Amino acid sequence: MKHTTFLQQSSNLFAQNRLLRFVVVVLSACLVFTSIMTYRAVRYQKVILIPPQMTGTVEFVQGKPTEAYIQDISRRIVSLATTYSPGTARKQFNELLVYYAPESYPEASILWYSLAGRIEESQVNSVFYPQTLTMKDNRIEVFGDLKQYTGNTRLENTTRTYFLDYQVRDGRFSLLAFREKEKLGSERSEQ
Repeated sequence: MKHTTFLQQSSNLFAQNRLLRFVVVVLSACLVFTSIMTYRAVRYQKVILIPPQMTGTVEFVQGKPTEAYIQDISRRIVSLATTYSPGTARKQFNELLVYYAPESYPEASILWYSLAGRIEESQVNSVFYPQTLTMKDNRIEVFGDLKQYTGNTRLENTTRTYFLDYQVRDGRFSLLAFREKEKLGSERSEQ
């Protein structure tokens, strides 16, 4: 190593300048690398929630929920809407209305509260056993057996198909409509 290089002040400044350029280039490369890795980490991150009323995990990947979450929440909604007794109907429908989107809530609350009043007056018990659940776009189709009783008298023992129209906005599941499929293939608003 030449000692004369560092004896002159100008040579010393040039060496420092080269060293500082090298450090700036290395720091810039590290910054670019960490930025790329942070972007990948944020893009591919998973948020896993375990709500107390759900049977499985709730996962959102890139802001979209997994199919298991949609199926689990749709089973819960169908259970709240179709399995009730005169003593539990109003409470269940209150819980069901929490799932509705703000734009659908006013109409839905009128329908569900009027149904709760009719259930309490006529003392109807209902049980729905879902058999199949299919999903297309933002619609869920649930097929199953419906049994309704008043006291010990069976009112109805049939199969039903329900449609749930939904949206996921800002990571929140919102129910837009709950409909029953009519026997002739068209739909009607349920309860």
